[in-house]
Amino acid sequence: MKLLLHICCAPCSVACVQSLRAEGLEPTGYWFNPNIHPIGEYRLRRDTLVAYAAQIGLPLLLQDEYALRPFLASVAGEPAARCDVCYAARMRQTARYAAEHGFTHFTSTLFISPYQRHERLRAAAEQAAAEFGVQFLYRDFRPLFRDGQEQAAALGLYRQKYCGCIYSDEERHVRAYRQKPGAPAALQTEEEAAALRAQAAPALQAAGQRFEAQRLAWLAARTGGGIPPDVT
Repeated sequence: MKLLLHICCAPCSVACVQSLRAEGLEPTGYWFNPNIHPIGEYRLRRDTLVAYAAQIGLPLLLQDEYALRPFLASVAGEPAARCDVCYAARMRQTARYAAEHGFTHFTSTLFISPYQRHERLRAAAEQAAAEFGVQFLYRDFRPLFRDGQEQAAALGLYRQKYCGCIYSDEERHVRAYRQKPGAPAALQTEEEAAALRAQAAPALQAAGQRFEAQRLAWLAARTGGGIPPDVT
């Protein structure tokens, strides 16, 4: 197995990498998080991961795009659906990169967070795997969340106070973010969860394609001089 591990941030990667290595798997890290705002926060999370990956000998690939404009353009009409765009954008690009660069499987450190919409995230990953012809390695890392965060604190890693996008930053300032419930260990049976993922898949695919169209337009504008190049 050649595994590409999408990494949202260094603290979330700690227990995930340990768990995968305990299985005998040696992942390659992959940074693609165009939703993170503002640029100072983006750089801090990226650079913390770069330093930590070097410390633990984790190969790391950076797709270094601070893509605030295409992300906002994709969610502006329906901010409540922003998580679908975020999940689909990151999972589709990870699956695409894995398929194009010889990886057999992919997964993500996002699956350690009890604050994510776990089944919709899983649906996005499964849809992306089917679309790009690569295997999605599902692991529910949530039971490792607390231990991973404690290790990250002991290591002195920067730990962010919100999920990443401008909307989650807004939520924390109005205290709604802190009131979001963590996901229980089991919300439903696996059959019910599979049905929910199947139901969510078309919307997630559309969300990912919407972001991709905005991202390609943005990249073209950068190449043509329409956007200042110093955005990373």
